[in-house]
Amino acid sequence: MLYRPAVDATCAAMPTLGERLVLESLRCWAASRMDGGHPIVASRRLIAWRTSERVAALFVAWMNAVEEGRRRPIQIHCRRCRGASNDEQRLILAMGVASVDMELGETLLTPLLIDPGAVMALARALGAALAAGGLPLPARICGAPVRHGANATRH
Repeated sequence: MLYRPAVDATCAAMPTLGERLVLESLRCWAASRMDGGHPIVASRRLIAWRTSERVAALFVAWMNAVEEGRRRPIQIHCRRCRGASNDEQRLILAMGVASVDMELGETLLTPLLIDPGAVMALARALGAALAAGGLPLPARICGAPVRHGANATRH
C-alpha cells in the first residue's frame, strides 16, 4: 500500500515544487550511492543550484541521519520512474508534517527508522529552510491512505 492522502480543498492534487525537489534529491542520492559515487556531492549540487547552500547542507544532514538510523534498506525508485515508492512517500510526507505534528511524522517513519526523532528534527529544519526559499512542503494530513498500482518503469 502506498500512502498518499486523499485530495481535498487544502491539498494539492500534484506534488508541489518542494516535494518534487526532495523526491528528485532522494533519487539522486540513492543513484549515486548505488553507482559507488559520493551522494553528498551530487545531491548537494542539485539542491544548492535550485535553492541555497543552507538547504543543501540540511538535506545532506537529513539523509545521513536517515541512512544511519534505518531499520532496513530504504526503497527508492530510479530517477526516471513515475510515482513514488512507499518509503519515498513516507519520508516526504513526514517532512511536510514536521512543522505541525512531529509525533505523526515519527509514526510515519517508525517502519523505516529505529529512532525517528533525530530525522524528524532535521526534517523540520529542512522543511523550514525550503519554505524560506519559496518551496514549502504541505502538511498532507487531509485523508486516508489509498492503494495505487505499480508505477515503476521497466529496467
